[in-house]
Amino acid sequence: MISRPFAFGAIIFSFIIGAVGVFLFISQRLDRCTALPLFDPNLLPNAQFAVPGEVSGLPAGWSRGAGGVEVHGPAVDGQGFDLDGDGRGLQLIGIANYAQTPPITVEPGVTYCFTVAALTDSMLRSATRARLVFEWYDQRGELFRQAVTAWQPVVLWTPDRPPASWSTIGGAVRAPEPARVLRVRIEPSSDDRIYLDMPRLQRGGASLPIAESSEPTSLLQIALWPEGYQAAVAFTFDWETAMGGLVHSRSVDDPRADEDPVMRGMRMRTGVETSMAIFARHNVRATYYATGYNFLMGNREQRRFMGDPVFPWASVANGWRSDRWVTHRWFGDDPYGTVATDPAWYFGDQIEPLLAAGHEIQSHTFSHLYGGYADAATWRADLEAWNTVAAERGVGNARSLAFPWSSSAGMSDANWDVIEQLGIRSVTRLSDYGPYNLFPTDEQGLVRNPQCRWLPGREGRILACPDFYLTPDRAEMAIVQIERAVAVGGMIDIWAHTEEVTSVAQQTAWEDVVSYTVRRGDVWVAPLSEIAHWQIARMSLSITPVTTTSADSFGYGNGEPAQRYHLSNLSPYDLVGLMINLPSDTAAVAIDHNIISRTQWEARGWLRIDLAAGQTIEVTMWLTRSNSR
Repeated sequence: MISRPFAFGAIIFSFIIGAVGVFLFISQRLDRCTALPLFDPNLLPNAQFAVPGEVSGLPAGWSRGAGGVEVHGPAVDGQGFDLDGDGRGLQLIGIANYAQTPPITVEPGVTYCFTVAALTDSMLRSATRARLVFEWYDQRGELFRQAVTAWQPVVLWTPDRPPASWSTIGGAVRAPEPARVLRVRIEPSSDDRIYLDMPRLQRGGASLPIAESSEPTSLLQIALWPEGYQAAVAFTFDWETAMGGLVHSRSVDDPRADEDPVMRGMRMRTGVETSMAIFARHNVRATYYATGYNFLMGNREQRRFMGDPVFPWASVANGWRSDRWVTHRWFGDDPYGTVATDPAWYFGDQIEPLLAAGHEIQSHTFSHLYGGYADAATWRADLEAWNTVAAERGVGNARSLAFPWSSSAGMSDANWDVIEQLGIRSVTRLSDYGPYNLFPTDEQGLVRNPQCRWLPGREGRILACPDFYLTPDRAEMAIVQIERAVAVGGMIDIWAHTEEVTSVAQQTAWEDVVSYTVRRGDVWVAPLSEIAHWQIARMSLSITPVTTTSADSFGYGNGEPAQRYHLSNLSPYDLVGLMINLPSDTAAVAIDHNIISRTQWEARGWLRIDLAAGQTIEVTMWLTRSNSR
């Protein structure tokens, strides 16, 4: 017979075990940022997208970067996907776009977590990625800090292989002081369409990825550009043979699509000569973005490049003047001649003069394909073919890419993977259409923020750079655009097609803009890939403080500890002419324990150094009085 005290103890023990189990169950669900039975701690308003907002298709309280964020689903329009059975999901399209939650009241010091289910049905059958950006607002409603998660995979749905479940995009972060309001942005790494469902924000999330502050602390003031330049400008051209693009011209975005491609090819040739003459007068090196046939001295042997493809997307529906290319081989019009017999089709004889003059040649793709319509396999074949023919003429693998027809809209994550794998480190001529436009323009047509930026999802690896199309009636605007770049310490790519620099008006416009830029004296003019490589290295620069003591003063300064930092160039590119701004009360400065003569920095207050790829140096500064930096 069980004694009463024993039975009572067993009941108490069972209760404790049960309570611990319930506590662990609740803690685990809070750590995973999931709902609790009979209680949903979701703090997010309109989390089911049920209440429509003032903008058609956008839920109340939610916002977006551009069009392409809207509610779809079986209960809305019979399109799209739904995970929780309410018939609604939020669609997100565009690498320059985002979906943003309604504002949520928060308490400083509390850890909050956010999760959202995600799925892509990419037309190019590419899985993709997304990340979260936590935006903190103070009591005045002003944004004062952001925290960003790593990029997280989004599962691919296809009719033949639907996934077992959606991906969860999640992150947690502690609310800083003086945060009063939080909004969370969901950002994509490509133009693959993403569906979002079941978003939630609650306290907890210990097991989720931690969102890190996106604002790096600047311990030393380092100039944005080498040698003290205030901004950077690249002068670039799209350069195509008749076979390299002109015969394939679209009626959309090409005002000369109905002109004879042979005549246009000859103008492209002439424009190389006239543009080089302008640059020679001003000692400027430029970038010529070439198609594959530009490297050929001819094609008597009838080489079949890229498997001599047919591109079904080159149709009237997509902007071409006819459906000829839907069934006709892309290189089928090759005359199989030489530079002598068919100079409009092959430009191989112009490569050596360009290189001898110091200009660089980069990729405008081999085939002049439409970037957002091509799949990853086509991109690989195209870039590999370009690198092959470029090597035959003494040109290295492409490091920079200008999209034909500004056709980056629709680029999949898989496409970007291939471009990165094949060595492209900077891109320009990107789409100027809303959800895909990384560089919006103002009402005057000027880039609002003319600064290169990391390509979303390729931070530290591929730089996207803004461009400005120069025509005779836009020459004055180009100068204003350059001034705007100087004002923000930024960069702008001034470009046209070489065929356009054959008219007197266009030559005058280029002469005026190049002359103005060079005369300023405070703008770095260089080929685009050089500018991009320097900026990649500058943006990747690691600055780490080193602990010092008063014994390290060595008689310099006021006896207080020296300021010592390790500078590491983590990139594969040299930083030549890196400028360090020294405080006005600097008594002495040393590089790797070697005192630098005051004559090298005292007059301007800037210390110039060269930092090779992969190199780390130690910078030590002694101050004459206490300094808050």
